[in-house]
Amino acid sequence: MTSIAASTLQQQQQLAAAGVGAAPPVVVHARRESLNGCWILDRHRGTPSMRQYLETMGVDELTIQAHEKGETERETYHTIDISPDQKIRIVKRSRVNNDIVVELELGKELVTLLPPGNREKKTLATSMDNGQTTLQLKSSLLTVNGLASVMDIKQLIQEEHNTVLMQELTITNATTLQTHKTVRYFYPYTQTPPHLEDQEMADVNAAAATAAAATAAKK
Repeated sequence: MTSIAASTLQQQQQLAAAGVGAAPPVVVHARRESLNGCWILDRHRGTPSMRQYLETMGVDELTIQAHEKGETERETYHTIDISPDQKIRIVKRSRVNNDIVVELELGKELVTLLPPGNREKKTLATSMDNGQTTLQLKSSLLTVNGLASVMDIKQLIQEEHNTVLMQELTITNATTLQTHKTVRYFYPYTQTPPHLEDQEMADVNAAAATAAAATAAKK
């Protein structure tokens, strides 16, 4: 990233932290050969709003509005780590969802219980190339509107000057037969992923506190 782009991005982050609207993102021209890494949502391309997805799930209007407001005020990051042994770890951070962690293994169904009521959610991850450039997450869960199935397809796309991650998120309600596809684009985030940045800061603070306690004990 150039010094100008880095400075602009820093200014945008400062404005966002102060709650001053959502400035257009600085598109980072970077090449990647796999889905691995941290990605930042391009809010000016595709259909970044999750409104229709949430409506299909039966989420109430006030919650949807809060979700939309949060996504316009803060950046959305997805950090993907697919290991050689086909284990997948995805960390999602946004104003609404702070560090949601999804851990899966290719070809193995994961069953989790969601609040309220211990609702069962089943998720299966598959890929045509071991998650290198494509990843499909198929899940089913009980929503307010009944049973819903979700297909989350992540695909690496090489454009003229950049690599982008395209997400096709399709939800279908088995009861109402209502379906909706949301297409979102992410571009490479080349700095430390926010969740790791927070961990690094916590480690630094913990080390400083330990050092201060040791110094005080010697006095």
